This record gives sequence, C-alpha cells and structure tokens, in this order.
Amino acid sequence: MQIVILGSGQDAGVPQISCNCSNCSQARKNPEAILLGPSIALLDSEKEYCYLIDASPDIKRQIELITEIIPKVKTQETIPISGIFLTHAHFGHVAGLWSLGKECIDTHGITIFCSAEMSEFLTNNHPFSHMLHRKNLILSDMKVNQKYPFEDFWITSFQVPHRDEYADTVGYVIERNKKLLYLPDLDSWTDDLIRLVESVDIALIDGSFYSKDELPGRDDVPHPPIKETMELLDPTKTEIYFTHFNHTNLILNRECKERKELLEKGFKIAVDGLKFNI
Repeated sequence: MQIVILGSGQDAGVPQISCNCSNCSQARKNPEAILLGPSIALLDSEKEYCYLIDASPDIKRQIELITEIIPKVKTQETIPISGIFLTHAHFGHVAGLWSLGKECIDTHGITIFCSAEMSEFLTNNHPFSHMLHRKNLILSDMKVNQKYPFEDFWITSFQVPHRDEYADTVGYVIERNKKLLYLPDLDSWTDDLIRLVESVDIALIDGSFYSKDELPGRDDVPHPPIKETMELLDPTKTEIYFTHFNHTNLILNRECKERKELLEKGFKIAVDGLKFNI
C-alpha cells in the first residue's frame, strides 16, 4: 500500500491568484515549485483501490496523477476513487467535491467518510446537498477514536482543535505495516496530539507558516508556526514531514537558511508526488 501526497499546498496552493510574492513568482517560472491544494491518496495499484483524504480545488489534476500511478484506471469510464475521507469543511478540503457533480463527471455513489458534524454540514448546504440528493455522493459517518477496517488497512480519526465555523475538524491515522498520521490543519498543539504524533512511524503535519510574522494582523488564522512546532516535537521518535504550506512560507525557498536549519534538526518537507510505503 502506498500513501501519495497529491497536494502539499495550503487551500489555494502555490501560486495564488494575483500574488507576485517570491514564492508565487517562482512557481510561475518553475513547474517544480507549484504546490497543489491539500490532499493525499491511499492506494494499491495491484488491488486497484484508491481513497482520498480531502477533496481539494485541484482534484482534477490530482486524479490525473493517480491515473499515472494506477494505469488500469485509464480504460475505465469512472474515476479511480474508492471513497473520500474529509478532515473539515474549509474551502481547500471540500471544494473538490463539486467537481464530482453533474456539471463535471457526474459520479454515482462515491462514499464520503466523515464526522457526524461534517455529515450534517454537507446535508444542509448546497451544492453538497444537491449532490447527495442525486446520489453523486453517499455519506458514511465515522466515530472519532474508533478503528475502521478498509481493504488491507485500518483508519482512525481523531479530534483536532481548529476553526470550526461550519463543522468540527479531525485528523487521521492510517495503519498497515506502519502507522502514518495526517494532520494538515490545527490551531494549537495539545499534549494529546503531541503524544499521538510520537506514537506513529510517519507524521504529515500542519506547516502552513514558518513564523507568525508572515501574515501580520491575521489573528484569525492561528496555525502553529513551524518554528514553534519544532520546539515541541522530536523527529527522532517519528519521521515528521511538514505540509499544507501557505504561499508566504519562507521554507518554500530552497536556498533560505530557515529551510536548511529545519532539515538539519531532522524534520522533513513534504512535496507533491512524495510516496510512502506502509
């Protein structure tokens, strides 16, 4: 089984619309610097299953990446998605669902696994409610801290402190021969979350900002900065990758001293297309 990072960017990815910062400008010149919206795939090319965690605005391009990994799906009429797990209701994590409706591919029976609160949000809000009515999507509620079997792996959701304007937020632990944690969004670290990171083999965690200085005056975006997170976590216990990068993040500059210091401390940086065998 492989876990593939389909997008390591924050909700709007890199480059962002009408932004001429150094990171966005570089991404327009160099395709390797482009970051798609936040999503990962859980797949096995032999067993021909592929689950997504989150449906980013870049889902069209991300499905094309999946078809390169599982060539057999190129001959199928339907998209290669066995189901989608959702972390929360913010734009970059659910907007891709709209591409599964009648205006686009008009899927049938794609199962959406999520919390009860997230399920209620989708049921009561357009366009998701319309897609549920048309059976493009089918909801399946998951209880937090309960291990669920899927194919040849297990997955467990856990509660995450985050801006919950619409529904709650969860992260996921995927388990097979190894355990991988996916936590792209949070407001602050708790003792329980730190212990959870230390209990897995690989952790993909919120690296939206390197420092609080990147978005001055934006107290409504309280992601813990990478600089502070590194003081709390031990990369010798768990292989830790930062992901979900905002376009302002300093470490997107491959030559900056902050990036070099991060790597020297044993932490790692997620990139689109990175694969993990678990």
